[in-house]
Amino acid sequence: MKRKIILLVSAMLLLAGCSSGYKDGTYEGKSTPDEDGEYSAVKITVKDNLITACEFKTYESNGEVKGEEYAKSAEEAAVAVASVPEYEKQLVKYGDISSVDAISGATENYNQLNEAVYDALGKAK
Repeated sequence: MKRKIILLVSAMLLLAGCSSGYKDGTYEGKSTPDEDGEYSAVKITVKDNLITACEFKTYESNGEVKGEEYAKSAEEAAVAVASVPEYEKQLVKYGDISSVDAISGATENYNQLNEAVYDALGKAK
C-alpha cells in the first residue's frame, strides 16, 4: 500500500514538473490585421495558469476603437461590438481561451481574440 502511494505521488510530481505553465502577470497581445486592416488587442492577467482578467478591444483600420458609431453602421457591426464584453466575460469565467465559444455573427472577433490571447500568452512563458 505504501509503495502504491509513493508511486502515485512520484507520478504526480513528475507530471507537474513537465507542464510548462505561464508566469503570473499582466500581458498584452495583438492580432494581425484582417483584409480590411481591422485588428484586436487584449490585456490579460494570468494567475496560477489561469486568465483572471481580460480587456479586449477591437479596432478599425484607422486605429479607432470600434464602438457605438461603428455599431450603427450595420446589424453585423452591432453584433460584433456587443460580443466584446461577452468574450471578456467568458475568458475570465473559464480562465482558458480554448473554452471560449464563438458567438454567432461575431466570428471574426472570436478569431482575433484567440490570436491576440495566444500572442499575450506567448509572452507569459
